[in-house]
Amino acid sequence: MKKNWIILSIFVFSVVIINCTAPKKIGYTIPDDYTGQSRANLVKYLDQGQKLYRLNCSRCHGIFTKGKDSIPNFSKTEIEAYKSAVLMDDPKNHAIAQKIRPEDLNMILEFLAFRKKGNP
Repeated sequence: MKKNWIILSIFVFSVVIINCTAPKKIGYTIPDDYTGQSRANLVKYLDQGQKLYRLNCSRCHGIFTKGKDSIPNFSKTEIEAYKSAVLMDDPKNHAIAQKIRPEDLNMILEFLAFRKKGNP
């Protein structure tokens, strides 16, 4: 009986550790007309945008920092305004955004736009 209790305790502990350390999967709001390979390609593109966000934006915008695993809920208007500022070479734009390749910045902005709101 005691042996079973120990085995069960080790199993529960292992499950808890795995769930705490596994990266949380981000969901996306993808239109229904994206199916099959086009949907898979879009998800791959958005996942790359998430990685770029982690590398370039997260220190200031709160994702994956200090144990806080959340992404700000940027509105569609905020994302579009940011795109416009980048396109117009607005000098008030973030120094980081000025260093990122345009295609990488677009991946980041698309990730934010397609991300399901309320996701971590």
